[in-house]
Amino acid sequence: MEGLVTLQEWAEQCGYSYNYVLNIMPRHYPGFPEPKVRRKGDVGKGGGSGNNLYDPAELERFRPRRPDPVELPDEDLVKRVTLSGFAALIGVNSSNVTQIKNHRPDTLPPTIEGQRQWYPGARYHVRDLLLMWNSRPGRGRGSDKRRPPLPWQHTDPH
Repeated sequence: MEGLVTLQEWAEQCGYSYNYVLNIMPRHYPGFPEPKVRRKGDVGKGGGSGNNLYDPAELERFRPRRPDPVELPDEDLVKRVTLSGFAALIGVNSSNVTQIKNHRPDTLPPTIEGQRQWYPGARYHVRDLLLMWNSRPGRGRGSDKRRPPLPWQHTDPH
């Protein structure tokens, strides 16, 4: 059990709220890991599992790359929005989000229709855009090397 963490410990390390990590992420983020060790009180349905132990390496791809990651309520994560609609939802200027289609289109998730390229009126799942947004590595030379691969990005093993 050495090296494993609870979701509460991981949330504190990342800047997410414990409630968000415990109740929202496992339900809305595809590929969110299962615990390595289930502890007493776990009901296996999201509640009561805060003491379960997780492998931090498996949680790494869900770690935000900036302080104060954006969290949205459960009902917003199931919405389908345009890039501008997502910007309004998280309270930032739309150009902060829409510029991604020009500067880093590889980081955009697939549209709700499964398209890999942006097109006018393209709609996305909010949960995917939020994962992309919180994974931005920040400014500076080599910042993209600090970005972990997103679930929809293919990594070259060579």
